[in-house]
Amino acid sequence: MKSKKKEHTAKSKKIISIQEAKRLYRETIQGKITISVLALIILPLALLGIIASILNNHSTNSTLSHNMAATAKVASERVEWEMTSYRNLAEDLGVTARIAREDVTLEEKQRIIDERVEANDLIRGNILDKNGISIFTGEDYSDREYFKTAMGGQSCVSEPIVSKTTGSMTTIIAAPIWEGGISGTQVIGVVYMVPEETFLNDIMKSTSVSEHGYAYMIDKEGAVIAHENMELVEKRDNSIKDAEKDSGLKALAKLEKKMIAGGIGFGMYRYDGVKKIMAYAPVENSDGWSIAITAPLSDFNRETVFGIILTIAIVLVTIVIAWSIVRKLAESIGAPIRLCAERLKELARGDLHSDIPAITSEDETKVLAEATGVIVAEVGKMITDIKYLLGEMAENNFDVHSRATDSYVGDFEEILLAVRRINHSLSGTLGHIRESADQVGLGSNQMAESGQALAEGATDQAASIEELLATVNNLAEQVEQNTRNAVATSRKADEIGKQAREGNEHIMEMTRAMSKINAASLEIANIIQTIEAIADQTSLLSLNASIEAARAGEAGRGFAVVAGEIGHLASQSSEAVEDTRRLIETASSEVESGNRIADETAQALQAIINGISEIVKAVEEVADNSSQQNGAMQQINQAIEQISEVVQSNSAAAEQSSATSEELSAQAIELNDMIEMFKLAQL
Repeated sequence: MKSKKKEHTAKSKKIISIQEAKRLYRETIQGKITISVLALIILPLALLGIIASILNNHSTNSTLSHNMAATAKVASERVEWEMTSYRNLAEDLGVTARIAREDVTLEEKQRIIDERVEANDLIRGNILDKNGISIFTGEDYSDREYFKTAMGGQSCVSEPIVSKTTGSMTTIIAAPIWEGGISGTQVIGVVYMVPEETFLNDIMKSTSVSEHGYAYMIDKEGAVIAHENMELVEKRDNSIKDAEKDSGLKALAKLEKKMIAGGIGFGMYRYDGVKKIMAYAPVENSDGWSIAITAPLSDFNRETVFGIILTIAIVLVTIVIAWSIVRKLAESIGAPIRLCAERLKELARGDLHSDIPAITSEDETKVLAEATGVIVAEVGKMITDIKYLLGEMAENNFDVHSRATDSYVGDFEEILLAVRRINHSLSGTLGHIRESADQVGLGSNQMAESGQALAEGATDQAASIEELLATVNNLAEQVEQNTRNAVATSRKADEIGKQAREGNEHIMEMTRAMSKINAASLEIANIIQTIEAIADQTSLLSLNASIEAARAGEAGRGFAVVAGEIGHLASQSSEAVEDTRRLIETASSEVESGNRIADETAQALQAIINGISEIVKAVEEVADNSSQQNGAMQQINQAIEQISEVVQSNSAAAEQSSATSEELSAQAIELNDMIEMFKLAQL
C-alpha cells in the first residue's frame, strides 16, 4: 500500500512539474514569440479554412435547395397534370348524352365505359345513379366522398381508399352526369374511373434527386396518400400526429404543417438519426394535397466534406512547417535573453561570483551579455563598499569613508550620497539626543512634583463627589416612589370612571323600560275606552230587550229577566272600567315621575363621569411629570457617576505620571551613558 501511495505521489508531482513547465514556457520570450507568430499564422489559416468550408457548404445547400424545390414543383405539376387528365376524361363521360339517356341500354353504357377504360389504360369504370347505386352491379356507393362531391356538380380525384370491388387501395376519378349531356343542367348521376392502383406511387418512385432520396404526398390532414412504400399509404401514416408522442418527429411534423398549409419551401430534419433535406410544393387543383421530395444530406455533401478535409490537411501541414521555422527563430532570440535573465536573477539573490554567459552571436544579444557582465562587476564593487560602510557604522564608528567612489556612476551615485546622508543624520541626531537627555532629566523632576500635588487634589475631589452621589440617589428613590403612587391613583380613578359609566348605562336601560311601561299604559287606556263603548252598547241593548219583552207580555217575561241581567252586567262593567281608568292614570303619573327621576339621575351620573375623567387626566399628567423627573434624576445620577470615574481616573493618572517622571529621569541618565559609546563624525 505504501509503495502504491509513493508511486501516486510521484506521478502527481510529475504532472504538476509538466504543467508548471508549460506555464513557464508560455511566460518566456521564446514561448511568447512562438505562440504569437503561430497565432498570426494559424488564426488566418483556420479562419480561411472555416470561411471556405462555410461558403462551400452554403453554396451546395443553396444550389440543392433551388434544385430540389424546382423538382418538387415539377413533380406537383406532373401530379396535377395527371389528375387533370383523368378529371377531363371523367368530365367528358359526364357530358356524353348516351350515358345520360335512360333509353340507352346498360350494355351500351357498359360498352362506352369499357372503350374509355381500354383507350386510357384504366382499370375499370362505373356509373352511379343519383342515389349512389351502381347501375351495373347494384352496389351502394352513396357513402363515398367522391360521390357526394360529384353530385354537387364538381369532378374530383379521391384520396387512396379501399375499393369495395377489389378490397385494395384505389384512387377514384369521379365526375357528375348532366341531364341530357349538357353541362350545367341537373346532375342525374355520377361516373367514375379507376386508374392504375399505384399511379400516384409510380409518380413518387420516378421522382428522385439522389441515390437514397424519395418523394411522397400527403393530404390536407397530413396523412400519406402516395409513397414508394405502399404500407405507409395503407395505414395512412401521419407524422404530425405521431410527433405528439415521438419528439424525434417534431422537425418533420413542423415541415409537414407548412405543407398542408399550402406552402412552398425547403427544410432539414432528422429521421432515425439521419439528417435529411426536404423540398415541398402544393398540388394545385387538389383537395389540399402537397408533395415532398426528401433525401439524406450525405448524398450531396460528399464533395463538400472532401473539400473541408483537404482544407484542414493543408492548414495542418502549414502549421507544422511554420512551427519548425518559428521555433528555431524564437530559440535564437530567446535563449541568450534567458541566460542573461537567469544570471541577473542570481545577482538579485546575492550571487556576485558566478560566470557571465558566453554569447557568440553578433546581434543585440551579445550587447546584452556584455552589459550583464558590467552590471554584475560594478554592482559587486558597490555592494562590497556599502557592506564596509554599514559594517563600520554598526560598530559605532561613524567617522568612515567610501573606498570605491568610481563605481557609483549615474543613478548609482545616489546610493553613496544616501549612505553619507545617513551617516551625517545619525551623527547629528545622536548629538541632539545627548543634549535633549539632559533637558528631559530636569523636566521629569519638575513633572514628578506637579503630578504628586495633582493626585492629592483629585483624591479630595473624589470624596466630595461620592457624598453628592449618595444625596442624589436618595432623591431619585423618592421621585420614583411618587411616580408609582401617581400611576396607581390613575389606574384606580380609571376603574371608578368605568364603574360610573356602567351605572349610567343601567340608568339609561331603566329609562327605556319606563318609557315602554308608559306606552303600554296608554295602550291599556285605549283598550278601556273600547270596553266602555262595549258596556254602553250592552246597556242600550238591554234597554231595547226590556222594551221588547214588555211588548211581548207574558211571552217575553223570561226574555225580560235576561235583559235585566245583561243591564246589570253592563252597569258593573262600567264601574270596573272607571276604577281601572283611575288606577292606570295613577300608574301613568307615577311612571312619568319615575322617568323624570331617572333622567335627573343619568344627568348627575354623567356629571360625575366627566369629573372623574378630568381627575384621571390630571393624575396621568402628574404620573408623566413624575416619570420625566425620575428619568432626569437618573441622568443626573449617571453624570455624577461619570464625573466620579473621571476624577478617580485623573487621580490615578496623576500618580502614574509622577512615577513615570521619576522613571524618565533615570532613563535620561542611562541614555547619556549609551551615547558616550559612539564615535561621531566631525560636522
